[in-house]
Amino acid sequence: MPTKKNLSKKIAVLLNPSSAGGQALKKWPRFNQSLETQGFQVTQYTTTSEADFRVHARAFAKSFRTIGVCGGDSSLTIAAEELRKAKFSGELIFLPAGSVNDIVLDIEEQQAPHSKGLFLGAVTCDGQTKEFLGQTNWGLGVVVNRWVGGILSRMPFLRAFQNSIGVLCILTAHLLRREIVRARIKLAHGVLEGEFSILLVSQLRHWASGLRFAPEANWYLPSFEVIAVERTNIFVLMRILLAAKSGGHLKFPQVHYRQTEELSIQFKKAVPAQVDGDILRRNQREIHSKLYALHKNKSKLRLKTVLSE
Repeated sequence: MPTKKNLSKKIAVLLNPSSAGGQALKKWPRFNQSLETQGFQVTQYTTTSEADFRVHARAFAKSFRTIGVCGGDSSLTIAAEELRKAKFSGELIFLPAGSVNDIVLDIEEQQAPHSKGLFLGAVTCDGQTKEFLGQTNWGLGVVVNRWVGGILSRMPFLRAFQNSIGVLCILTAHLLRREIVRARIKLAHGVLEGEFSILLVSQLRHWASGLRFAPEANWYLPSFEVIAVERTNIFVLMRILLAAKSGGHLKFPQVHYRQTEELSIQFKKAVPAQVDGDILRRNQREIHSKLYALHKNKSKLRLKTVLSE
């Protein structure tokens, strides 16, 4: 146990008890012990809703220089969004307890000088703007997210098989042509247009359980990585996804890769978007829009994990 002399750091931790079916509650004691071992005096609050989470994030921003989030990627994004608005200039520490936690892989890779704050992406549609830490996507990711989430909510005992269920959902979505989005993407320099299975705008290198989809993405730079995968046969699509484990998917002619500081996407028909693991919603209902616009906002916060020294 640390001595009183070493207990010079204070941290407020927001715990989301619903992350990954309650995993945050199970993992919190280990995280708490790790924080105390690193010399932190811990103030922990278990949130009761997203609104409650946001209120306490803003409140903690006024009193603490270090704030932790025990939950999944979407919980971390909500905290980052509120802290940027509060002009928080301290450290945000991620205690990963979600189903996927792709963001933790990027925290370990994306390093910056101590004084440099990261960017948050912002996506606007139908008069509503949502900031994000990682990525926004359309097409296959949305369909698989919806289906896997529905299956696990009804049969939570299958959570250990989430990746296998995801693969089956990919195959089914492609067979039924549910993943197709027809889009015109207007970039800062140039236009992409076509019929896509995957459309990803990211400042996160990893996506979909560790696939290295945007290998040059950087949330300390003002540009997004845009990955658009043309609709193709299932065998080529699966080869692209397998190659994405090491970033090799960019060699396929069906994969288009661009960098841009801002962009707009016009879809042929209204479609939903997924932002850092959650489908955009208003009043508990999915938002479907034909037009999305994206840009980046500068923040003053710095991101670490509980394992960071």
